[in-house]
Amino acid sequence: MDSTRIKIGQVLYGQSEGSEDIALVKVESVGVGGINYNDTDNTFQYSFDELTGIPVSASVLTSSGFTLSNGVYVNDTINFIKVKLIGAQWFWYASADACIPVPYLHELQSLYKELTGNTLAVDEDALLIALDSAMVLSAPTDFAASDTTPNTVTISWLEDADAEGYEYQIDDGAWVKVDVAEAELTGLTYSTTYKIRVKAIGDGESFVDSPESEEYSFTTAALIVLDAPANLTATEVGVNEITITWGEVANATEYEVQIGEITDTTELLIYQFTSLDADTEYNISVKAVGDDVTYDDSALSAISETTDPLIVLDAPADLTASEVGENYITITWSAVENASGYEVQIGETTYTTDQLTYQFTTLDVNTAYAISVKAVGDGVTYDDSVLSEISETTLKEKLGTPVVTGEALSTTSVKFSWVAIANAASYSYSTDDGVTWTPTALLEVTLTELTPGTSYTMLVKAIAAVESDFRDSDSGSGTVSTNAA
Repeated sequence: MDSTRIKIGQVLYGQSEGSEDIALVKVESVGVGGINYNDTDNTFQYSFDELTGIPVSASVLTSSGFTLSNGVYVNDTINFIKVKLIGAQWFWYASADACIPVPYLHELQSLYKELTGNTLAVDEDALLIALDSAMVLSAPTDFAASDTTPNTVTISWLEDADAEGYEYQIDDGAWVKVDVAEAELTGLTYSTTYKIRVKAIGDGESFVDSPESEEYSFTTAALIVLDAPANLTATEVGVNEITITWGEVANATEYEVQIGEITDTTELLIYQFTSLDADTEYNISVKAVGDDVTYDDSALSAISETTDPLIVLDAPADLTASEVGENYITITWSAVENASGYEVQIGETTYTTDQLTYQFTTLDVNTAYAISVKAVGDGVTYDDSVLSEISETTLKEKLGTPVVTGEALSTTSVKFSWVAIANAASYSYSTDDGVTWTPTALLEVTLTELTPGTSYTMLVKAIAAVESDFRDSDSGSGTVSTNAA
């Protein structure tokens, strides 16, 4: 072979030694021992005698504008064309700088015409017979996405009438077989970009599987935002609770309710917030919660509502000074429903109790006191009552108790006497055990016309002046018997 006629980039039909088979190659380099050609990654080199390729008869070459020169068929008008055997399948390439697969072997004719302006003088059937090889199906093209949702999509491609079916691969997943030129994909993630590759599957006789298609990228739809709950209403408002209701939202899994900074969830269309502060304004919101697969949470529906003020307790009824002394006053009153206790006050001094009675002690003698009682609320639901009030005066100082002495005068008379009591205005005595009292200014009383040998008792008490700072004394008593007959 005369290598001086070979040019870098020239396309040749080479003939193996001892054979009429011809191989089509593009010259990559010329060196000692033959013509070398490489595929795109420069890993394969062959001398002329080692060339293997698609066998093309000499008659095809000569009828297509090739000439035999020094044992090599040459057509200097071809700029680039290349053949490579991969996995027992032939691929044709046409590019000055990169390999572009031409999957159908019978496309050689159109490719050759495009590159040279000439036509190979062989029809498809004749070429198949000459090549003695099945056609390689074209890799699928013309991809389109339809029926896109957040988690499903249908990917279709151009149907190949010669394909028995197809296989597709999503990203780096497993290959999946389908019978038609589309893949209905489910279980996807919303707003996510995926890549699909597809192969056409041949019958293994006339057609072999295509190479993988170019990657086709598609993106799932964003989540569908649920409608915001309609008709949000505060149906019941109390001192410590607010009950809200709202309309049902299609496709919601549950609802998220919020009051202030507190959040909870429910599957119902009603919710009661409890343990709230009285007479307080609250911002309340509800949103429908999606499944985060197809549906996203809704926007908030919001209202503002104010809880009722505290319930004022009833004032204690029947407030009474049940006992009054010189230095104390005891009061009583009726129970008040829901009271947590009671606050009692006398003058400026306040006390608390959980009883229905209270005794004020160490008070001043003969002094008027203003007394009040109120029911105490819990500060959560119930507020303190208004005051129930009375005015009461401690007793005046009691006069000293007379010391009574009895003396028998005769068989029919006795005399009772006593020592004068300081501050007493007069005295009063009783001889019938306090049933009848008789006033006297004297310090003694004589009883006559009595029964001999009979015991008699007299009660005496000191009487205070009306306008004085004293009150009547307790009664003192004395006993004596008349003389026997």
